[in-house]
Amino acid sequence: MKKRWEFRRAYNRGRKVWDGLYVVYVLPTPDGLATLDGASRYGLTATRKIGDAVRRNRAKRLIREALRTCEAELRPGLDVVVVARARAPHISFVEACRSLEALLQRAGVLTSSPSTGERGSTVRRAETPVGETAR
Repeated sequence: MKKRWEFRRAYNRGRKVWDGLYVVYVLPTPDGLATLDGASRYGLTATRKIGDAVRRNRAKRLIREALRTCEAELRPGLDVVVVARARAPHISFVEACRSLEALLQRAGVLTSSPSTGERGSTVRRAETPVGETAR
């Protein structure tokens, strides 16, 4: 997503969930704007409240990578806007993934829930010590 009106539409009509790191807006992609494969579209926002360009870019890089880790579990056909809050550039990648995954779960847009044990994100597998199996 790149157009201002697409972001405004998400802010005004989307479902909003938040925590101390991010605010996430989610709504279905309009039929005329859907991608050919029906994949979800993403928009990232990091305002000047976060800091200089270096901090804003770091916050957006963390969001982008965290979205990639849970993209396979995300329902298709959605517009997802993630707004970084002031603490966002100062966290680790693992914290970013956990926060974003929890927010997407609360928004109800992940295909399976973490409580069922059906899925394990890339981050959880990476945290398992070598030689041990994940539970």
